[in-house]
Amino acid sequence: MPEPSGVLSRQLLPASIAIFTTVALVAFEGLAVAAALPELAADLGGVSLLPWTITGFLLTSGIATAISGPLVDGVGTRTMFRWAVAIFVGASLAAALAPSMPFMIVSRIVQGAGGGMISAVGIAAVGLVYPHHLVGRAFAANATVWGVMGVAAPAIAALMLTVLDWRWIFLVNLPLGLAALIAGWQVLPGPAGRRDRRVDWRGAALVGTVTISLAMAVDQLDWTSLGWMTVVMIGAWLYVRHARSHEAPIVWLEHLIRQPYAGLAVGLGLMVAGAIAAETYVPLYVRGALGAGSALTAWSVLFFTLGWTTGANISGRLTRRMPESTLTVSGFGLTVPALMLMWVAVTFGLPSAFVFGCLYVAGTGVGISTNSGLTLLRTATPDDQLGRASAAHQVARAQGFTIGAALGGSLILLAVSRVVPDLEIVRQLLAGESIDITGVAAQGIADGFGLTALVGACVVAAGLPAVLRLRSHLAPARRAKSR
Repeated sequence: MPEPSGVLSRQLLPASIAIFTTVALVAFEGLAVAAALPELAADLGGVSLLPWTITGFLLTSGIATAISGPLVDGVGTRTMFRWAVAIFVGASLAAALAPSMPFMIVSRIVQGAGGGMISAVGIAAVGLVYPHHLVGRAFAANATVWGVMGVAAPAIAALMLTVLDWRWIFLVNLPLGLAALIAGWQVLPGPAGRRDRRVDWRGAALVGTVTISLAMAVDQLDWTSLGWMTVVMIGAWLYVRHARSHEAPIVWLEHLIRQPYAGLAVGLGLMVAGAIAAETYVPLYVRGALGAGSALTAWSVLFFTLGWTTGANISGRLTRRMPESTLTVSGFGLTVPALMLMWVAVTFGLPSAFVFGCLYVAGTGVGISTNSGLTLLRTATPDDQLGRASAAHQVARAQGFTIGAALGGSLILLAVSRVVPDLEIVRQLLAGESIDITGVAAQGIADGFGLTALVGACVVAAGLPAVLRLRSHLAPARRAKSR
């Protein structure tokens, strides 16, 4: 049989349909449900519980990703894929039929677990299904699916809410999920090593504790942060002790502290954190500081997403011509200057088009580095450890997303509090409410957003030494291979 020339080649098409369709479903849920929150609350009530429809999904998604890594190695991507899609689709049906807000939250918690399993299976499956020369393109296709959903999901959700109702945002997962399940039922690989179904629940609890505490530590940036950081350090210390004594910990220490994993985890984790710190609050800046309408505010988040998609596809095309470590470093060379220029643009009131251009370039750099990092991870990892290694990497990146979003919000609130005693204005804008903004408050929001760009650039730059150490670690092996 001839070697496949693309990810949609005939022999790879069923697996590609299965992987990319389920990735699209998880990406869609992450954006569409947020758009439906007002209608959902009006129908089910329980407004005070509403944030848990998002928070519950994210928390269980991250923990399920970590738990799924060892299981992918132990029972194989085929079995885990079946369970992941079944849980996600079943929870989607339950959410669509939810009679109350508590029932909805439980459904979303279970759906988040299914989504986390899908994420873990999808990353591992790319490394196991596709030949080496297509791995970079497959990861790029994965990122493209996320990018397309970033553009399409709000519009699709708006159409559903206008023509149908919010329940269809969950019901649409049923036929698409079943189609993906049929396509991937037999084509995904089984276990690469010995079968092992054990789950390290204590390790999962410690990972969850560290994740939540780290987010709380950067959420306010006050004296309580010291307490939360203490919990983080104690939790991390307990996990290290646990992992050293446990036969099959949820995350192997070598996948976090040894090269090349350490450089990827630290470097790309900080890169994501710094970029997300600025990107998350672009709508607040556009609405509160620039006074733009709802249309521009809604679409302002797409520039970073489109840049990420562009960068991932550039990296996917270049991985056969350039070392992955070189591509990973080059992404930092785009993201750090772009965030610095964005700080300058916001500080001196340059046109919004310049700010959006900086976001696009920053996203391109992140896309290049993260995609080449995944390709490097696959190259360096044996098949029977790919599930664990991929999950550990995703846990590190998830920490970056969590820290970045919390850090950006705290910086904006800190800047605004210096000029506006009542922070309710910012909280109302974050909730999407339409209110009149005073000149002083608008300037405070602009200063805060500029500060997120500046601090974000510094955080990204702090990750560069880890990636450079990774590159120097790989250099001897690359020279030996070339002889």
